[in-house]
Amino acid sequence: MSSEWQTLTLGELGRIVTGKTPKTTEANNFGGEIPFVTPTDMDCRKVICSTARYLTELGASTVKNSIIPAGSVMVSCIGSDMGKSVIAGRDCVTNQQINSIIVDGRFDSGFVYYNLSMRKAELQHLASGGSTMPILNKGHFSEVEISLPPVAEQRQISAFLGAIDDRIALLRETNATLESIAQGLFKSWFVDFDPVRAKQQGREPENMDEATATLFPDSFEESELGLVPRGWQPQRLETLMELSYGKALKANDRIAGEVPVYGSGGITGYHNESLVNGPSIIVGRKGTVGSLYWEDQSFFPIDTVFYVRSSIPMTYCFYLLQTLGLTDMNTDAAVPGLNRNNVYRLMVPSVPEPVLSAFDDITGIIRGAIFRNNQQAQTLTTLRDTLLPRLISGKLRLPEAEAMVKQA
Repeated sequence: MSSEWQTLTLGELGRIVTGKTPKTTEANNFGGEIPFVTPTDMDCRKVICSTARYLTELGASTVKNSIIPAGSVMVSCIGSDMGKSVIAGRDCVTNQQINSIIVDGRFDSGFVYYNLSMRKAELQHLASGGSTMPILNKGHFSEVEISLPPVAEQRQISAFLGAIDDRIALLRETNATLESIAQGLFKSWFVDFDPVRAKQQGREPENMDEATATLFPDSFEESELGLVPRGWQPQRLETLMELSYGKALKANDRIAGEVPVYGSGGITGYHNESLVNGPSIIVGRKGTVGSLYWEDQSFFPIDTVFYVRSSIPMTYCFYLLQTLGLTDMNTDAAVPGLNRNNVYRLMVPSVPEPVLSAFDDITGIIRGAIFRNNQQAQTLTTLRDTLLPRLISGKLRLPEAEAMVKQA
């Protein structure tokens, strides 16, 4: 570490504010435009601008001196969420579970954020109150030490790390847009039947070439599902796909590897062997009922999930399952569960293979782009997490870090 670095306490960086919740019994306190931040709102975003609840001017005025200006660093300091950090993107108010640093102009709030974002375990260790409800109170929080280079270097480091975060965020936003496009295409073709309606009315289907348009009929017929495209009579879902059971794999039986292990809540860890070769779909069976995950590569589904087998395009299966309301099909009040026989009995239109193939041609390209973006985002995330502690501690100089990013 350079001799130009100095070690200060968080209290020396600016004013420390512990939040406060306005009276929830007063209806006029909530429903305004001032973000009210709780630890639940601190959901991996670097900068937080939107929250689940908002205060009115009146509500904010009832918690005097608790307005947190944009650019402040907020840290959750109680319970299991302790140590989560975020930057205020706009003026806001926090609840009492959050301590905020209103960083003065001698320091860079981005640098302070990045420093604290990697110290969650340390902050939890400093907490008092035992295992029932650990608390890092304002006094102890104020005494937490932080090492800082000159402010110009602080800004350079936080700008460098922020640029990586911005690239990761852009990739994720792009993927969200791509998912919306694929979902919109499924809805247009297989829920609203837009190409069929267009042909019935003597119009050319929008955003569709002539060869694809010829695959759709030009009229509807009655069915137990209501009007469906001519020839697309309903069939049971079990004729399209199989929901196969995952296999038990306890955490202490897993061997370190790169194969993702899926439970109903998503990836729960990694293993050295796979059970299924992707791409496939994971469906929550116990716990988070009806959750859906797409996996491009090999994976290991545990016994709280199903995985999908099918001879028709997996892309069609994925977007079809999203429309069937599986999350509302819990059959066990004590332990939430999804009975696959109930799913199998669901009726859906029978879509001709050429239409399925045309849909897969388009959405396959979309899913490929999503996969590549996910890989790039993961590479950048790993690189950021590797560089962060070394930059923040002064063990790595910025020019060396910039060279490593260029090589990634």
